[in-house]
Amino acid sequence: MPRPSLRLERSLLRAGHSMVGGIDEVGRGPLAGPIYVGLVVIGADTPTAPRGVRDSKLTKPAERMQLANLVKNWAWSTTASVDAQFIDRFGLTQALRECVNIAYGNAQREGMAPSVIILDGTHNFCDPDLPLSVLTRKKADQNVSCVAAASIIAKVERDEFMRERSIEFPGYGWERNSGYGTREHQEAIKRFGVTELHRSSFCH
Repeated sequence: MPRPSLRLERSLLRAGHSMVGGIDEVGRGPLAGPIYVGLVVIGADTPTAPRGVRDSKLTKPAERMQLANLVKNWAWSTTASVDAQFIDRFGLTQALRECVNIAYGNAQREGMAPSVIILDGTHNFCDPDLPLSVLTRKKADQNVSCVAAASIIAKVERDEFMRERSIEFPGYGWERNSGYGTREHQEAIKRFGVTELHRSSFCH
């Protein structure tokens, strides 16, 4: 499998963009917990990504923790999330759009707002009112460094959130399954019912 590179980001910078953002989402499918997006912003002076940065699904938890720290020292980054209640009320597309709006707002406040964003996949879930261009790319989380880095920081922060909540809501195995619908998790829902972190629309 090829390693991610900054080839696409640098071509966009040469085309006139001052900063390029990479976005990836984590937590689209779980039965419980928020959905997260990571945003990593690349500029003309950003060096090659730290060794090992790649799609978070291809990394082990301990490695992801180390890589997340490296990413934060390598490029400007932020994460954003919305909770299960938002997802139930408005749906996944609007939840993702809200996450992007929050992340973009964070970047804007720090003078790091990108003029173009690269999204993993083929679906553009960004708010059309945002003042930026959007490129969708299949397997961008495997081939584009800023998107791979975004997947890592989002995954690490969401997993940590679910581990912390597993103490408050024991028995669901969130420290292991991060809210996904494993057999352990589904059996716990049958025994204990749903919590405030569960997505009601996903559990019925």
